[in-house]
Amino acid sequence: MPATRVDRVLIRDQLYHRHAGPRRYFWLLDEGVQLVYEPFGWVGEWYVDVVEIDTRGDAADPVYHVTDAYVDIVVEGMGPTYRMIDLDELAQAFVSECLDPTRVVGALLHAQRFVESYLHRGAPFPPPQIQRHFAADHHYPPLPRP
Repeated sequence: MPATRVDRVLIRDQLYHRHAGPRRYFWLLDEGVQLVYEPFGWVGEWYVDVVEIDTRGDAADPVYHVTDAYVDIVVEGMGPTYRMIDLDELAQAFVSECLDPTRVVGALLHAQRFVESYLHRGAPFPPPQIQRHFAADHHYPPLPRP
């Protein structure tokens, strides 16, 4: 299913059997994260996946390829309380040589930058670039047409 690009954010609405209704997914291209509010039947929490986002194709018709980078952040409510999870999975992927040192460093840097930019010392959460496209009740505003 294609996503809509708005500035430096990809956005897609998705139905999934573990969600209670549609969920809007956001990919922050500059931050290397994917965000979704109340996934998996959760209530009042965000799931933030640290990801690698590669752009393929030409500028007129790009294709974005997203790869999980193992580190995840769970944000309670609208922040700032959060917890990092799956660092053990990152370590195991490195030890088993599924990830090279450059990718491990990239995942850790993206996680740290996200936390510093959006969760520490009064930083804005959810990120300002997604706020106008988000609704906590999941009745999302329409996305702009390409």
